[in-house]
Amino acid sequence: MRIHPRYKRYQVSLIDFRLLWITIVCILVLVLGFECNPSAQSDSLDRHRVPAEYMSFYGADWLERAERVEEEQPVKVLETMTLQPGDVVADVGCGSGYYARLIAPLVQPGGKVYCEDIQPEMLEIMQQLAEREGVTGIEPILGTPTDPALPAGVVDWIIITDVYHEMSDPEPMLLRMKEAMSPFGQVALLEYRVEDGTGDQIKSDHAMSVRQVLLEWKAAGFELVALHEFLPSQHLFFFRASTSIAERKSLQDSDLFDAIAKDLVEAYAIGSGQDQVIIRIRNKGSEPLVVTSPVGVYFKSDSDKRDMIARRDGWVVLEDGDWHDWSIRAVSRQEDRDASDYNDQLSILPPSAEPNLEELMYHIQVGTFTVANSPKFYLLRNYDIEQAAVWITDSDLAYKDIETSINGSNLPMQYVAAYAIAFCDLAGVDISNRRVWKDRERIFSRLQDPALNAWFQSQRSTLQR
Repeated sequence: MRIHPRYKRYQVSLIDFRLLWITIVCILVLVLGFECNPSAQSDSLDRHRVPAEYMSFYGADWLERAERVEEEQPVKVLETMTLQPGDVVADVGCGSGYYARLIAPLVQPGGKVYCEDIQPEMLEIMQQLAEREGVTGIEPILGTPTDPALPAGVVDWIIITDVYHEMSDPEPMLLRMKEAMSPFGQVALLEYRVEDGTGDQIKSDHAMSVRQVLLEWKAAGFELVALHEFLPSQHLFFFRASTSIAERKSLQDSDLFDAIAKDLVEAYAIGSGQDQVIIRIRNKGSEPLVVTSPVGVYFKSDSDKRDMIARRDGWVVLEDGDWHDWSIRAVSRQEDRDASDYNDQLSILPPSAEPNLEELMYHIQVGTFTVANSPKFYLLRNYDIEQAAVWITDSDLAYKDIETSINGSNLPMQYVAAYAIAFCDLAGVDISNRRVWKDRERIFSRLQDPALNAWFQSQRSTLQR
């Protein structure tokens, strides 16, 4: 269960109820002779992402920035949706109505745009801008974090633009949206990419991977119709309800390891330098297939070269039976080995093959932490930081060794080490027993980053014991 920021004061009681319910279910399941694994449930349903705080109406100017034309290419998005006169469209989480004001003229005559947001101030801003621009056909709707309050069965298109990641309780929202859709209705979902680095310019919890999105939307009864990747930094998903009567085929997807086990794909990995691995993969079926991989996939060298670990979730769309090179951003495990190249084979292993590194890479992908009742803090992520974190976790590298081994970083080395140490601690590494902690005063004494300083002050007394 996700807790919306407005309802955080109820978090303890809700979590207690959830744990009680899990305990009851486990007892019943054990009585019936089956296995119950609450931790596995948490891994699959909760751990995959941390929802972002929703944007305040004070940030409405950012939604109207001129750079969106090039950065997000809204005209091309709307052309891909092929909106028609008479369509009923809902812009969920519409904010200042940037997309709603573009859509309204496209569905005239006879169409309508519902502009839904949970902040009345955003709707007021939208109405002011629409009136100034002479745009009509938009109806404001004040929704809630669990209900967009749309009319049932009439919406032909729902568009959700860089908003879904803020939904702290997505299950009821998805249900309500599904109820609002017409029999042929579809959803256009835009989210900044986690996987390839093109979405790294924004906060870590304001981006989502294909894997994260599909996990939640498929569980809610939606089918993937199309996955468009023509935008510079965003995924564009088209979904429909599983009960839709539309004739268009759905686009199938699979976890990489499931796809290999079920003989849906043929795949092998080769080295590609110090910062990536290439998975050569082929679809063995006749229908297009989306394949996703989890952060922390372990690539074990078949020779004496470096083993590699995936830094983020991955995705590839296989539209034919040809071989495709799938690039996975990665860091190395061993500091004292040479990097693999195209002649070096790597075995593809699940993240659970190295659970400590899996935990570390998960926390790096999340990229956030909280201290007591303070706001969420964001830790910088880049290749040097993540590489140093792996070496601290696995090889107990000292600060002087990090300075020698991490070459050409754009960051001062104390920042590289400090971010790496913070990530290690978040992943459960006992920093007090690592050699790098002996140089903590040298590393942390002059840092100007609020997140690092907050982490250091909160952990200092504990780690010095």
